[in-house]
Amino acid sequence: MSKIEIKKISKRYDDVKALNKIDVNFDKGKIYGLIGRNGAGKTTLMKIIASQLIPTNGKVVIEGNEIGNNFTDFENICLVKDSFGKAFEEGTFMKLKTFFKIASKTYKNWDQEYFEYLCKKFDVKLNKYYSKLSRGMKTAVGLVLGLASRADITMFDEPYIGLDAVSREVFYAELQKDYMKHPRTIIISSHLIDELENIFEKVVFIDKGEIIINDDVENVTSNYYLLQGKEKDIEKHLLDFSVMHKEKLGSLASYAVKGEMNSEVKKKITSDNIDINKVSLQKILYYLTKGSEKNEK
Repeated sequence: MSKIEIKKISKRYDDVKALNKIDVNFDKGKIYGLIGRNGAGKTTLMKIIASQLIPTNGKVVIEGNEIGNNFTDFENICLVKDSFGKAFEEGTFMKLKTFFKIASKTYKNWDQEYFEYLCKKFDVKLNKYYSKLSRGMKTAVGLVLGLASRADITMFDEPYIGLDAVSREVFYAELQKDYMKHPRTIIISSHLIDELENIFEKVVFIDKGEIIINDDVENVTSNYYLLQGKEKDIEKHLLDFSVMHKEKLGSLASYAVKGEMNSEVKKKITSDNIDINKVSLQKILYYLTKGSEKNEK
């Protein structure tokens, strides 16, 4: 298993700054959610880790070895994107069986028996061309690749595009089951995270090319609350919190707040007939990044 250290990474596309002096570590043997809106920098960061992009500044260090400095351990890094590229999207030069045969020789930990099981599970037909597949089946091919590779660093970039609900649940179940048997560092990028929240152990929030949160899921969600009740009653308790969002309907209001809430504070709030609920990661992302969406290359 591999630890990833991102040190002062920046990436520019002409006059667009996709990443801005990012410092973040991904620990060994954890499932990370790399969370951000479209264009936040998620894909750019993952491509740099996989050495598919060269950063403008900074460096990536994996287990003490800097990528680009005689780094040869790419057989332990697998990045699954929403497409394998223009040649595969438009061409018919290679059937899936050939593609996966090459993959089996590429990744050191490839498990052929598990690969064959996954093909049946996701109904992947090896005599097909990638370009002839539906959007959902193309995604399924990527999921099979990522899971069967068992790479020490496995990254999935928006791994549910085109999948129906049943196929998504199959992926989540297989990911967790195989991770328990074969721990590795898994990074899943997403901006739609309600279905994935229970899978993540740690989350990295990225916004406008900068890291705004890097913590255990439990630590993040324990600091955000939804207070619902009469506006005048809630406002008596707001001094201890930062207000992230407010909605009002007549005399009733809903406040999303950030702050610590011990048992004494909770007792005082509920004594005023105020309901207290946890806030999902999806909502936290919304509150922290409102209005920041853009297109990412």
